[in-house]
Amino acid sequence: MIKNVIFDIGNVLADFRYRDYMQKDLGFSGELTELFVERLVMNELWNEFDLGVKDSEVIINEMKAAVSEYPEEAAVFFDHIEDIAASYPYSYDWLKELKDRGLGVYLLSNYPRDVFTIHEKKHFRFTELADGKVVSGFERMSKPDPRIYELLLTRYGLKAEECAFIDDRQINIDAACALGINGILFKSYEQAKEDLALIL
Repeated sequence: MIKNVIFDIGNVLADFRYRDYMQKDLGFSGELTELFVERLVMNELWNEFDLGVKDSEVIINEMKAAVSEYPEEAAVFFDHIEDIAASYPYSYDWLKELKDRGLGVYLLSNYPRDVFTIHEKKHFRFTELADGKVVSGFERMSKPDPRIYELLLTRYGLKAEECAFIDDRQINIDAACALGINGILFKSYEQAKEDLALIL
């Protein structure tokens, strides 16, 4: 019996809108946007940013060095990073609906520590509904490392088989399933909500 639902945040509860952020908000050209996507967002550097082992200032300087020919644009990118994500319209109501049914709601996300703190205050109203959360940047471990799933289960006294986990990356779902957690690969809100309903 499922008693708890664990949510990833990025691309599940919140739009990681890095292309719109750069093009619509910052006015970057399409070419420059794709260069920043390649060298920063889809680079191992962003995984290090999520992991939180290095101080934010250190990793941001390394990321700026990766686009060193665009110092002004890099500065603007990080100066306004509070707008690189936005909560999806359905997120708060989805979590509230589950809470109203008596289910526990938890968050398990790879997210840079300082950026998460900013986004939680500015954009993520849904976090107030969570019964607990584990965020990589605070824990210095990240999905799909089994330890971060085990940390969530242990910290909040959860049983793996009583949990459903919703994430947009198959590698993260596979890691959860290996521990006995019921995994749902997120492709859309409608699909994930329907798949969840089938096991509740």
